[in-house]
Amino acid sequence: MILLAAATFSAGAQGVEDALRYSQQFYVGSARTMGMGNAFTALGGDLGATGINPASSALYNCCEFSFTTGLSWDNNKAVFQGTEGDYTSSTGRTRFTVPNISAVFSIPTGREYGLVSYSFGFGYNKTNNFNSRLSFSGYDDRTSLLGNIAAGLEGVDNSYLQDPDAFNIGYCTPQEIMAWDTRLVNPYVDEDGNEYSDSYIGATENYFTDDGLGVNNPMYKGYDRTIGGGIYEMAFNFGLNFNDRLYLGANFNINTVTYEDNLWYSEEAAEGNYFQTGFKSMDYNYWQRTTGVGANLQLGAIYVPVDFLRLGFSYTTPTVYELTDTWQETMYSGFDGTIPEYTDVTSKTDINEFEYRVRAPQRFSFGAALVFGQSGLLSADLERVDYRRMVMSDANHNASTFNDVNQDIADYCYDCNIVRIGGELNVLNDMALRAGYNCYIYGQPAYHYLSFGIGKRISENSSIDLAFRTRLADRYQMKPYDDYNIDEETGQATCIAPVAAITNTANDLMFTYRVKF
Repeated sequence: MILLAAATFSAGAQGVEDALRYSQQFYVGSARTMGMGNAFTALGGDLGATGINPASSALYNCCEFSFTTGLSWDNNKAVFQGTEGDYTSSTGRTRFTVPNISAVFSIPTGREYGLVSYSFGFGYNKTNNFNSRLSFSGYDDRTSLLGNIAAGLEGVDNSYLQDPDAFNIGYCTPQEIMAWDTRLVNPYVDEDGNEYSDSYIGATENYFTDDGLGVNNPMYKGYDRTIGGGIYEMAFNFGLNFNDRLYLGANFNINTVTYEDNLWYSEEAAEGNYFQTGFKSMDYNYWQRTTGVGANLQLGAIYVPVDFLRLGFSYTTPTVYELTDTWQETMYSGFDGTIPEYTDVTSKTDINEFEYRVRAPQRFSFGAALVFGQSGLLSADLERVDYRRMVMSDANHNASTFNDVNQDIADYCYDCNIVRIGGELNVLNDMALRAGYNCYIYGQPAYHYLSFGIGKRISENSSIDLAFRTRLADRYQMKPYDDYNIDEETGQATCIAPVAAITNTANDLMFTYRVKF
């Protein structure tokens, strides 16, 4: 979570946050399963549960089609520099979604014992939703992104920045090259007028102020990031029913990935003539689109030792994703003409493309459920996934290309316990009330979900379900760029970047129609 919060300007570099993004699952399922917290490893009998335990389809003694649709929305409240009021913003995204379309065909064998039926099924499930928007802005007079870039270039000869092929050499980051090209970062000049080829100053930093070299002037800073896309799973299912006591199932899953990221960051002088360079503004834009496909095999079992008790287990093999990132960065500078050679300039990289692989870790899920006749039921699941087992490699399956990233995965990621609890109460012959709870524990609880639902049978062969799920507030702090100018003796930064305190919530409202035939 710390890495995710800090990864604000990791443009064009594949890292731990990418591996985690494509390895996590936040399953939706049907309105019934979502309303019960998706605690269905031991329950089965619902098409929204086949992605949780493929043995779910084996409990059917008829054919069924299920369609789920609804809305997903998130909200991010940001307080910049701890100042409520003008420095507080609230942003979010609302999207129409179809998280589940499924069908199952149950075929009886005509036997009373042994294999009494088998089933074939297909499911289209949404396993992760990336849609979000975060925005914050406000005034700050202590540091700047340009000061951060200048500090990062210290000791690098500017011949690398001036090279016509600088973007392809890879010695400097695209941000550093663009800042140089737009005159937003310049050579440092001492009191005697000596210019240094390996020392730099940002256009937002003034020379020889009373407080020494630094920003010391107010700037308006704005950050806006919009993310879209998700992961969808196409599941081809097969199930077996033995004696109406033991149910086995298998899924072959094909996962498709779409991820879109558009980031804007800007700094603007509060008033003119504050900066010796005539700096007025800078804008930075980064966009990325990731597409890919992955596959895994999922096995499951449900056992009913007595009528009121069900036990379940499922296993998902590692998922191997083949991914392609496409991205571009752009930087714009604005000056007031105080220095003639400082003019408005735009610099941008080529549209870059990179192919790589992510191996998401295997998953184990255990479940138990109590069924109280026609009155209702209670169910609980525990799912385990070890994110330290994630591996990144290049398109040629060479993991050594990502040695540093894979080491960070091993050092900083955790195994995760996902707890799911759900219940259903039949209040009438044709109506049920539901509630559920999820908790994702990465070393400590990180995500909490509460869900509620209602189901109504509208005919002998059809029913409708409605469910609402909310993710409880997630609070964290984020900096638009890193602290800089690290003191060699203490290891502490002397230039502290501004902070935004973020409160994030997410919600889903889902409707399912089911029909038997």
